[in-house]
Amino acid sequence: MPRPITPARVPIAALAALLFALSACGGGPKVATVSPPATTHHTTTPPAIPGAGSCRNLSPAHDDKHGIEVRGTTTDHEPLVVLFAGTHRTIQSGKALTTYVRVGGVRALQISIGDRAGSVRRLLGFRPGLPPFDWPGAGTPWTGTTTFPQAGCWRVDVQRGGLTGQLWLRAS
Repeated sequence: MPRPITPARVPIAALAALLFALSACGGGPKVATVSPPATTHHTTTPPAIPGAGSCRNLSPAHDDKHGIEVRGTTTDHEPLVVLFAGTHRTIQSGKALTTYVRVGGVRALQISIGDRAGSVRRLLGFRPGLPPFDWPGAGTPWTGTTTFPQAGCWRVDVQRGGLTGQLWLRAS
């Protein structure tokens, strides 16, 4: 007949089982560290929207008390307005600009910027949101950051579901 386990032997048996389990697991899972995701990535050039403009025919823009507001053209005649908050007189290149976008359509917003050489970058991180000041207008408001890497003419393409919009501006 086997001897009953005494209370003193229970912790020793538990410790032995724990050590056995830990040694069987080896070093455990390895977690790789990577750099955080970029706010832009390269993409292909979206198709042009007829009547949206060009580097010779920039989109209408005006400087108001909150920044420079640029009006674009969409395929469905929905509103497209981009506000570069805190920016006055010129849209600066090489600087992260707080950007607000009002656009119709449904689903997630996709924005890309393209220069004259054909290099296109998709902007990431835009989310629904209003600025901390009154900014009336039609369309859903979105907020994010835009950086134009260099001075020159830029094409801004906006897509939300089946809606496609475009505007042209000059950064300096």
